[in-house]
Amino acid sequence: MIALHGLTKSYGTRDLFKNVSITINRGEKIAFIGPNGAGKSTLFNIVLGASEATSGSIQFNKNLRIGFLPQESSFHSEHTVLQEIVEGDFEIARLKKEKEALEANNETATKHYGDIVHRLEALGFFELEYKGKIVLSGLGFKEKDFNRPITELSGGWQMRVLLGKLLVCHYDCLLLDEPTNYLDLNAALWFKDYLANYKGTFVMISHDKAFLNEVTDHSIILENGKIAKIKGNYEQYRKILDEQRSHLIKQAKEQERVREQYQRFIDRFHAQPNKASQVRAKKKVLEKMELVVVPQDRRESIRGFHFPPTRPSGHRVIALDSVSKSYGDIQVYKNIDFEIIRGEKAVLAGENGAGKSTLLKILAAVVDINEGTRTVGHNVTIGYFSQTRMDVLNSDSTVLEEACYAAKEGVSTEAVRTILGAFLFKGDDVEKKVKVLSGGEKSRLILAKLLISPPNFLLLDEPTTHLDVDAVDALIKALTEYEGTIVFISHDIYFVKSVANNVFEVKDGHITKFPGNFDYYLHKKEQDKNKTEDQRPKTEDRKTWDLERPLLRGEVSPRADRTKDEGCGTLTEEEKKETELSEGEVKKHNEVISNKIKKLRKKKEKLELERYAKARVLENPRHGEDLIRYYQEIVEEMDKEIAAIEGEISRWKEKFLNT
Repeated sequence: MIALHGLTKSYGTRDLFKNVSITINRGEKIAFIGPNGAGKSTLFNIVLGASEATSGSIQFNKNLRIGFLPQESSFHSEHTVLQEIVEGDFEIARLKKEKEALEANNETATKHYGDIVHRLEALGFFELEYKGKIVLSGLGFKEKDFNRPITELSGGWQMRVLLGKLLVCHYDCLLLDEPTNYLDLNAALWFKDYLANYKGTFVMISHDKAFLNEVTDHSIILENGKIAKIKGNYEQYRKILDEQRSHLIKQAKEQERVREQYQRFIDRFHAQPNKASQVRAKKKVLEKMELVVVPQDRRESIRGFHFPPTRPSGHRVIALDSVSKSYGDIQVYKNIDFEIIRGEKAVLAGENGAGKSTLLKILAAVVDINEGTRTVGHNVTIGYFSQTRMDVLNSDSTVLEEACYAAKEGVSTEAVRTILGAFLFKGDDVEKKVKVLSGGEKSRLILAKLLISPPNFLLLDEPTTHLDVDAVDALIKALTEYEGTIVFISHDIYFVKSVANNVFEVKDGHITKFPGNFDYYLHKKEQDKNKTEDQRPKTEDRKTWDLERPLLRGEVSPRADRTKDEGCGTLTEEEKKETELSEGEVKKHNEVISNKIKKLRKKKEKLELERYAKARVLENPRHGEDLIRYYQEIVEEMDKEIAAIEGEISRWKEKFLNT
């Protein structure tokens, strides 16, 4: 689909990358990996034609449609949210306009009209509205938002609209630059599942290892100006990289051993005439020997990031009693109670707009409360990491000045420089003004400040945004070992699963605690969702159950019941044992049925989507009779198939057992 040949991008005398060649093939789901500043976003812009390469070329398949989600974007559109999904694509908008013009001129019987309808169907036009509503809902939009003008939305929600359009419209290849940055945790989970089942091609830059591991099957690595492509996800890439590095270190050690051996021989016998030829030969070998160089592992310095021991706080770290908070007429919280206990590492889960950031700001005393009390526990010191980084940084300070402000009395400038070096601020980097730093550099600076003066209670709002994968790994390690207490918000699934030991769900102004890790929270939510579906028929209906299903412990088979009534005697103890199922077997039985139902529902949803697209053609009386008759037959067949699937789902539901 896309082939890069010998691409080089230079800024003055510095090569960002040099002579890179790679191909992107149809159907590949690619993770684009590399440290911040390696040139990943720049390479995207070159592929899109928004930036020029210093040298090299790119080949594209004919009529290739590329969809692009930038990391940040000013999104201008006069459409409503749903209109942008249906009409926002340039080619679809052009074809729709041509189609309507032909209909107005009664030219629906022409070949040109048929070609346009065929192309619109190939682009999925007739199913865009139906599919668009599903995708928008998954990304967190409410039905009432569908008709809101895009100009009324915040930048983050506008980016969700753009992402929704890319997922709904038929593009040959998607280029996604940090697509989860503007998603909340619920939307990120939905998006992960959507991409896992996505049939198209995409190249995705992301710092979320859960995404990279679960939804990709190839990896492109851009580092130190070089590019490589492997078959496998991020985890497989790391395994290959670690193996290569281990092999390189082994080679370097062996080479160093040989060089030292030769040098000892030269030093010992250089003055002896009878050894002169051997000395010359060994000197030549050393001169011609190409040194095995092990590149510096940039992860080593940031891997050393850890919080030093902090002063223990009291058992109750912070408490809110009957707290209310409003912004104008909007009531966010009313009379809520909330407390955090020492040692908790709690994630706030919930949709965007639910009040998670407001709760964090209340805990940090960044915003005032309207009613109630906020009580900070004994010996508690608070560190706040804001989603809008400039809330806690002075834009006119240098990196070094900003870090020194955070240092306690007695901490030397040299010690501060050492800590900044661990966060990749080295040499003249410490003299940069905060206002010129990238998003990732600002995040690293705030983390460095927290390390210089470590609190025992951390409040973190999206701490992984703009960090690369290695920096996120280092942060996870540090927070896992951290002895204090944490409340945080994050859309990074891998980060949340690695750090959180409690979950607080924020929904409709209420806060619900789930006393377990994030997997426990997901399990409980799934249980609640499927509670009604997992109910077996009532006792009085047992004899109508499928005679072939397994039985519960101690339950008598309907066949056995009939046998008894017919005078054949009661079941023996051995026969009763045969009708018993352990709790594990019942659970396994139900899991098999759940999986069958899920597959059937997916099949039904796909059919309904196709049916909707075909039915849209039938709604337009201007289409020719032959076309309408053709689609009518297809729709009728689909209706039969959908009804059959619904019947099959109902039959499987009846086979659920209680544990």
